[in-house]
Amino acid sequence: MRIEDFKHVIAEWLSRGIPEVRDREVALPLDSNLIVAVTGARRSGKTYLLFSTIKRIIESGKASMDEILYVDLEHARLRGLSALDLDDMLIAFQELTGKEPKYIFLDELQVVRDYGGWFRKRLNARIYITGSSSSLIPRRIADELRGRCVNYEVYPLSFREYLSFLGYDPKPDILIYSVERGKVLSMLREYLYYGAYPAVTLESDKRRILRAYFDSVVVRDLGGGPLAEVLALYLISNYAQLVTINRIYSYLRSLGFSIGKEKVIEMLNRARETYFAFTVEIFQKSERKRKTNPKKLYIIDTGYPTALGYEFSISRAMENAVYLELLRRGENEVYYWKEYGKSVGAEVDFVISKNFEAEELIQVTYAENEIKERELRALKKAQKELKPKKVRILTWNYSGKIDGVELIPLWYWLLTYPN
Repeated sequence: MRIEDFKHVIAEWLSRGIPEVRDREVALPLDSNLIVAVTGARRSGKTYLLFSTIKRIIESGKASMDEILYVDLEHARLRGLSALDLDDMLIAFQELTGKEPKYIFLDELQVVRDYGGWFRKRLNARIYITGSSSSLIPRRIADELRGRCVNYEVYPLSFREYLSFLGYDPKPDILIYSVERGKVLSMLREYLYYGAYPAVTLESDKRRILRAYFDSVVVRDLGGGPLAEVLALYLISNYAQLVTINRIYSYLRSLGFSIGKEKVIEMLNRARETYFAFTVEIFQKSERKRKTNPKKLYIIDTGYPTALGYEFSISRAMENAVYLELLRRGENEVYYWKEYGKSVGAEVDFVISKNFEAEELIQVTYAENEIKERELRALKKAQKELKPKKVRILTWNYSGKIDGVELIPLWYWLLTYPN
């Protein structure tokens, strides 16, 4: 029986109340008949999204504080929980409040063994769950909850949210003609340099927090130990570049790790499942070609290279920021393009497609007043082959058109959604 443990945890919640929250662009529904699942990287703001939702529920009059059950399932008193213990949670809440909860919020549900079965009983409450490990990713949630949930993904702050957290509300269409855009460019550089975790944005000692995240979150999520740390460092140092399983495998073997390629694949899958690193395939309709060609690597936050002492590359950080923004905008068919049959051929950073039909090409370049010929040449070659509807170059601070290609400053593209 875990009733007393739950009483302590729930009493803390009821007495402490809702902490101060800042609005995010992701808003959870208040009246869904499905379980609302929130997934994403640790420290990206999932818990505070729950708190924001609770605040909206109370302000709308749908429930009072003593009708809302929130439990941090990683609380020290709740170690080793199984699905059977969740009944004790409801008993504890009713003993403390005399009420059944109208809303149930379960934070970091992946620590509960066999949680799926518990949700198959009839509960007279709207339910919200979060998770950040490979035990609670959209695919596994779907398996456990069998069509009874809707998923929302949370990433570190968008540039729009970042500026809002810092108390700045720019008007992009005015700034494009104003000298004040220098302020936005300065803030964009800081956004790329230190990344966009909410807590990092609001603290002064950003490197220390990022280093702590690396040690306590990233390495642990990859399995812990020296191998996980070395792989994480490799991924961070090679972000926004092409990688292969063979290259990673050879690197790890050269450092004395006795592992097979299957282990490398397993750890890369874990990096994706825990929202630490993402790989983008080449744009090819042939699945075999997609799987056998090198993949482009991106990471959850560009502050990690800074915190770990790697040289800052603004062009790579810009490209990584574009990829994360595409994820936020719900683009699930994102590829890169490379000239076929040429190891050093033309390359385009992003192809956005629908059912393998190219919709848009995006090239990212650190350009302030001119575009390099190779950037245009690559786009033109890809455009001729793929025939997309849109062709764009995202620059640092250069706008206009060249040969029908739209040039858009990155800050403007990040601040205007949709565009």
